[in-house]
Amino acid sequence: MKQQKLLLSKLALRLTILFMVTTALMPPAVTAQEQSAPAGEMFAARPRIDVPVSLSLEEARVMIDAAVALVKAEKGRAAIAVVDYNGNLISMDSMDGNSRFWARFAVGKAVGAVALQVDTAASAEQVKTNPARFQSALSMLEGEILLIPGGTPLIIDNVIVGGVGSAGHRGDGDVRAVKAAIAAWEKFRQSRR
Repeated sequence: MKQQKLLLSKLALRLTILFMVTTALMPPAVTAQEQSAPAGEMFAARPRIDVPVSLSLEEARVMIDAAVALVKAEKGRAAIAVVDYNGNLISMDSMDGNSRFWARFAVGKAVGAVALQVDTAASAEQVKTNPARFQSALSMLEGEILLIPGGTPLIIDNVIVGGVGSAGHRGDGDVRAVKAAIAAWEKFRQSRR
């Protein structure tokens, strides 16, 4: 019993010494109030960091507005989405009275067009002609893509810069909406040269 107490007191002494040594080696603590600079100074001192942009918001809005105008003229409803070359959403409209699922479908069509680098109508045909490519794309991209007509890649100088998708405008209406979007985009690009 005596030996146990002696062993425990030695252990406690060693732990105390270890604690004191490690805390002595640590830098002094700084409170959050002492460390942070005012927000204005922090952002003024930090340089602005930009990321590459292949397709501007303005271009996306030109496409969406043209597609929506066509769908309205045909007395339909649709969701129109524009994504960048990585499939990230740039802008989207879902018209009044439209199912919110169509918005997800429009994004899926645009992403599918970018991922496979062809119109989604062509990808849909691959179920018959090249089922391995079709199934691989669906498997790899786990619900991010929808490979039915209504999605088209956006190409400048043989480089994919994004994709546009339409969903909810019945029949081949989504294909017409996407074609209207691309025509407006090309016209816009020509006006900027």
